Amino acid sequence: MKYLKFLEKRVSNTEEKDSFLYKLLRKAISFIFPNPNPDFDHLYCLVETWYIEYDETCEKDGTVREVGRDTFGRIIVKDPDERNYGFWNDTNMGLNDFIMHKHAEYISQEEFESAWSEKLVKIDET
Repeated sequence: MKYLKFLEKRVSNTEEKDSFLYKLLRKAISFIFPNPNPDFDHLYCLVETWYIEYDETCEKDGTVREVGRDTFGRIIVKDPDERNYGFWNDTNMGLNDFIMHKHAEYISQEEFESAWSEKLVKIDET
């Protein structure tokens, strides 16, 4: 296992509200194709720091667990679980992609496990 940490760079700090039509279309699509991350989908845009557990030896070769921390330092995302597939699990990013494109740095297993064991803070959808 490899453990990574990186900051998610934001293009803009302005909060964007979805239009009524977009919300309606999104609901219709989610009825046909259920959301793979129903508890966290609305929170991914709030994650500032990601912690990734990456397994390059398994047949899946990819992200095993992921933790997201917001700008206040709270753990707001922990994937996967029984209801949520995970944000980075749904990409084809390899270990070098995280390092090159996200400027991820290696961290210790202890640092990752410490983040994973922190209490998940529930954030209401606004």
